[in-house]
Amino acid sequence: MEVKTKETESGIVITLEGEMMLGYSANDFHEAIKNAIDHNKKKIVVDLSKVQFITSWGIGILIYGHTTTTNLDGEFKLVGVSEKISEIFKKIKIENVFEQYYSVEEALKS
Repeated sequence: MEVKTKETESGIVITLEGEMMLGYSANDFHEAIKNAIDHNKKKIVVDLSKVQFITSWGIGILIYGHTTTTNLDGEFKLVGVSEKISEIFKKIKIENVFEQYYSVEEALKS
């Protein structure tokens, strides 16, 4: 999985590229979120549009990002959540935890 980070005026966008987010391959994603938080970024947008499957490891990183950002009065938003990932969120009853948007632009404006 490849992790790309882009800073904007409104916040930081973390884009994940790879069909699956699992295990140790998600470490770069965790580091990107931690780095954004350490640099006091108040709006973190995670683009999942190129990720089709996520394991408990990836979900844990998303929850870490959401919880930590929210506790610091920031915003943590997801973009491009696939139907498969959405179904996983529903099965484990976290579908309402994350703010979800169709586009990065929409998430940054909100």
